[in-house]
Amino acid sequence: MQSPPIKLRTNNDLISVNSLISSGIKLGHNCYWNPESLPNQHIVTIGSSGSGKTQTLKAIAHSTHQYYPTVNIYIIDFHGDQEIEGETYVPLHMSSKYGINPLIINPDPEGGGSNIQSLIVTTTIKQTLQLGSVQEGKLLLLLKELYQLHGIYQNDLTTWSKEPPNFLDLEELIRKLAESGDKDAQKLELKLEATFQYGIFSRPQLPLLSGGGLLRIDLSKLPSYIGAIAGESFANQLLVNHKLMGEAEGLRTFIIIDEAKEMPKKDYSALSRIMADGRKFGLGLIVASQSERHLSADVIGNSATKIVLPVDQTEVKKVSNKFRFAEAKVSNLQPLHALIRMGKDAIESPIIPYYQRINDENTPSNIC
Repeated sequence: MQSPPIKLRTNNDLISVNSLISSGIKLGHNCYWNPESLPNQHIVTIGSSGSGKTQTLKAIAHSTHQYYPTVNIYIIDFHGDQEIEGETYVPLHMSSKYGINPLIINPDPEGGGSNIQSLIVTTTIKQTLQLGSVQEGKLLLLLKELYQLHGIYQNDLTTWSKEPPNFLDLEELIRKLAESGDKDAQKLELKLEATFQYGIFSRPQLPLLSGGGLLRIDLSKLPSYIGAIAGESFANQLLVNHKLMGEAEGLRTFIIIDEAKEMPKKDYSALSRIMADGRKFGLGLIVASQSERHLSADVIGNSATKIVLPVDQTEVKKVSNKFRFAEAKVSNLQPLHALIRMGKDAIESPIIPYYQRINDENTPSNIC
């Protein structure tokens, strides 16, 4: 028997919906998600510990991979708990084969080059390591110098395609200056010592997917600040890569990130820029957090799909306002039961968790 319409009070009016979309990726028993029918393919999910947030994200990743087999899906996994059947697993740690090079240049003549990349990297490191103004200025100057030592110049576009330096080159440059008695370099060397020791930013760049697949990048063995630099750098590289491919008619890639608090929250962050520009390049972002404080206004505002799972009672009022659901509805949510807004429409629905999907797929009656 069909469920009766569910009414949710928004800030503006009441809406009555039986089912938002009748086809696509099934989120719950009465709710389907079809990113191609929405203003954009982005999702923001919020839910406290024990709310079912991780199971919801894994369910979306798994089902999206099945529904769109030619779409590339990257999971940036800060806690090591996002394992999905059929994934390609790439851990990043002190002895890993691959790394992420934050110094790869954006070759776009209108927004790239060595000086711009130097500024982006400096800003990210400043926030994650809390650099002082003198250390920030020193790092920016050294990065610009480092590019020039590798024959890469901001005012010469033909040099932007050269092999970029990495953090091993940066470490050597800082060490030489420190040994020569440069006090600012000595302080910067101490600040970056652990970052250099882990070697994540000095190894071969991890290869990107092509033609579909699901790749999980496990950052759980890294200190949070190094993981933040890695996550920000990788997300930024994906956006640059998609811009270079040009505008897309359909979906190309999804990035899925649980615990958004681990990502740098700053003006012009990779997440904010993907939310703003990713749609036209086929790049979607699915991001989750335990608190609305960890999500910028741009990230929340630019996502066409919003999923609210149970949150801490101290968060109810703010979540209600930001996600436009009645406080009573937010306050009374149970684990794996969500308020879902897609575009202008909204629905209340249980979520089919990842473990249930896997169990259903592996039962004999469901195996073809």
